[in-house]
Amino acid sequence: MEQQRQARPKRVLEIGMTRNWGGLETYLMQQFRHLDPARVHYDFVNITGEYDICFQQEILEAGSEIYNVCSRHRNPLKHYAEWYRLLQHHAGEYDAIVLNTNSLEYVYPLVVAKRFGIPRRVIHSHNAGFENAIGTARRALIAMNQRLLRASATDYLACSEDAGRWMFGTGTPFRVVHNALDMASYRFDPARRAAVRQSLGLGDALVLGHVGRFSYQKNHDFLLDAFAAVHEARPDAVLLLVGDAVGDTSFLDATKEKVERLGLKENVRFLGMRQDVPDLLQAMDVFLLPSHFEGLGIVGIEAQAAGLPTYASDTLPRDLAVTSLIHFLPLGRAEAWAEAVLHGGGQPRRDTTDEIRRAGYDIDEETRKMEEFFCSK
Repeated sequence: MEQQRQARPKRVLEIGMTRNWGGLETYLMQQFRHLDPARVHYDFVNITGEYDICFQQEILEAGSEIYNVCSRHRNPLKHYAEWYRLLQHHAGEYDAIVLNTNSLEYVYPLVVAKRFGIPRRVIHSHNAGFENAIGTARRALIAMNQRLLRASATDYLACSEDAGRWMFGTGTPFRVVHNALDMASYRFDPARRAAVRQSLGLGDALVLGHVGRFSYQKNHDFLLDAFAAVHEARPDAVLLLVGDAVGDTSFLDATKEKVERLGLKENVRFLGMRQDVPDLLQAMDVFLLPSHFEGLGIVGIEAQAAGLPTYASDTLPRDLAVTSLIHFLPLGRAEAWAEAVLHGGGQPRRDTTDEIRRAGYDIDEETRKMEEFFCSK
């Protein structure tokens, strides 16, 4: 029986894939595509089962399962009951379960996984700050979940040192797992750049870009201030906003209203959620990442992989500094960001593959490390 168990691939149940084409989802899918199926097999739980998750068709066509659980915000009792029944019936099929999360407001899957005997129970931190204000009730919930986590988790992972310290504290050992890239898809290609710019009608404009959902964290308000200052000096400048609202549309609505108010409607493009981000990065001249906080901000690595000068807020993890293309700036003065963009936006693009690989962001290498992790027990 033991020989049969070792002969089959380790089966891992992943939580964290949503309908949002974000950094966490991209991380999971990059890894999924590069796994050796003879060693490790991923299935997924969609914890907002009323919506399809991104990459759903590709996941199913690859032979993996997607289990749907209704959203806990829509019906908490049904959500927890469905989780309980899911693991009651399927826990014996899995060697590990991984909760990819942005906060400690939700750890129930690991608690019920311990109840039904999944041997390896992993929490993976993908963030380094709170999206919403933290009141007394939320603090109490997080404190309770920290105790539950100590009793139920076997392993702690994080996308950066900042993300690990923020979520787990200084007393809990954790392992950093890089949100690695398939670098061939991001490498700068002049012909590809020309084709994408032509398809978007960009001509010879100075093109600034940003990729991220519309939320407090991503700080589109400051982004528009910085772009407005660039536009004063370069009236031909264009800002590409890649992403959408997920649930709460207030930040998207506010961004559109501000674009109108600043008279920038002809210069700001709302491109929505896109699956062709590597192509869009080719078309840009500068990348801006003025987030209030990030667990890592993998899109900043992606921008550098495309050879883009990248300007990020100085509150973000220094793990982002994988090439000399990135510059960290304080969020105080939008004019300072504009000056930096105008000064550095005309740099020739270059191939950064070797630099990013040396920093530990090669998808093949990182996926092999995760296979070793799951196969080590």
